[in-house]
Amino acid sequence: MCKEDKPLTSYRSRGGKMKHLLKSRCNDCLGSEYKRWSKANPETIREYRAKDKWTLKKRCKRHGISETEFWSIYEEQDGTCPVCDKAVEAEDSAIDHNHNTGKVRGILCKPCNRGIGLLGDNPKTMIRAAAYLQDKGYYGSD
Repeated sequence: MCKEDKPLTSYRSRGGKMKHLLKSRCNDCLGSEYKRWSKANPETIREYRAKDKWTLKKRCKRHGISETEFWSIYEEQDGTCPVCDKAVEAEDSAIDHNHNTGKVRGILCKPCNRGIGLLGDNPKTMIRAAAYLQDKGYYGSD
């Protein structure tokens, strides 16, 4: 799609019986195409996620916790993100974990989980970011 010459590492396997072959579109183009499609089809995604009873099970398994542990953490947090204090839907949440130990820390909204990750899971960086906003100004509510 992008009509650029790229190294083979920029292409993913077709998978399954065709795993020895590569897809005809590079990873960047596949990602762009998926973003466009998902933006244009939010209802289809919502319906799929509502039907997929295994989604929570898969997410919990990936992080080494049971669904019971997930709900326990979620209820302990009163269904809110402990970072921004906004309500978070269980099916649209992120299971936050320490990337070094794998230990689950809590259930966050996706923006807060991404923010923590983008700031390197580093409390000192986050404190400096908060000080910067206090000093230079910020928008939104507390």
